[in-house]
Amino acid sequence: MRPAYLEPRTDVAAVDDWSTRLVLDQFRDYALGFTAIAVVLLAVAVSLVVFPDTVPGTVAAVVVLGVLSLVAAIPALAHRVETAPHRRGLLDRPWRRVPATVVAGGGTWEEDRLLVFSEEGTVVLRGAVPDGLDLVLDRQEVFLCGPDERGRVVVRVAGLCRMFPMRVDASEDEARPREREPHVIGRPLDDPAVARALRGFRLGTRASMWCAIGAGVGAVLVALSVWPLSPAGLVVGGLLIVAAAIMTPSTLLIGKLYREAVSAVESATEWTPVPITLFPWESDHEVAGLAQLPRGTAVVRFPLPDPDLVANIADTGTLWMAGDGEVVAVGLPRVPVLMLAMVHPDRDVPEDTPQPWLLHVLEPSWDGVPALR
Repeated sequence: MRPAYLEPRTDVAAVDDWSTRLVLDQFRDYALGFTAIAVVLLAVAVSLVVFPDTVPGTVAAVVVLGVLSLVAAIPALAHRVETAPHRRGLLDRPWRRVPATVVAGGGTWEEDRLLVFSEEGTVVLRGAVPDGLDLVLDRQEVFLCGPDERGRVVVRVAGLCRMFPMRVDASEDEARPREREPHVIGRPLDDPAVARALRGFRLGTRASMWCAIGAGVGAVLVALSVWPLSPAGLVVGGLLIVAAAIMTPSTLLIGKLYREAVSAVESATEWTPVPITLFPWESDHEVAGLAQLPRGTAVVRFPLPDPDLVANIADTGTLWMAGDGEVVAVGLPRVPVLMLAMVHPDRDVPEDTPQPWLLHVLEPSWDGVPALR
């Protein structure tokens, strides 16, 4: 079975396409809240520099607060970057499906080059297309908006719910198409893209490590703040220890699920594509659907859904699984992304239980996905 991939709509303005809107809104709900947190943490750090005596515990507290402020600012920065094409007006027109391929030799270590055969002629685009080159090479097409008067374009690749800003390359360098390699769908780990995704997927098995690191940093802060006495260090260190203790049960559960999903991928001899119908989504519940497995109907839950894969499932109505147990991995051939799923056989409705708070905080909003309304 050849996989079907997510494709943006080409009959409406790009900004009105639901999968493009999902990209634009992915960090919207977090941007304002995390910006406020980053500002508060930075203000506290600055006040500690100005007012108290310079003792080891206070200095360490300033460093920790500064790092946490930078981490909290990441969603706001990501939202700013993702919405840049919309602010520049590149998404006011529909996506155009155009033939394209990858340039042999690519670009520099931080750039890729695509050869695009548009209505205006053949052009070379330069920019970063992480995780998308194999899909472009396989499908020999991209979805394009632009260029504008400054040569800026935005590119989408079928199968990925992402946008890639690029520029028209006006250099005279020779651009030769890269040779297309045949791809046979077989064992999941025989696919280089899936094998690459598994390396990052394994990090989930060590989710509790972050709690241990947080508790360790808190303990060091407390130790440094005992003598000479530093109330700021004691407070910051104590809060880190308490936060780590609260999150440890959730991260231990996440690590266990990831270990089972990794085992499912490693033992799978083939992909299992099955039809699935997603249930309407509620903001405090998990994404879930009703799948027609070879052994019968089952409810499939996605505790930590990935936007690329959820968008593919919503658009195509097909779930690609690796494994046959109660915890499986979900992916797609040629797409370097994996997520875990929990399978509940012989059921036709999910449990009406709220999602754990930590998972709820980490999950984007799915309000704009038609299949989840």
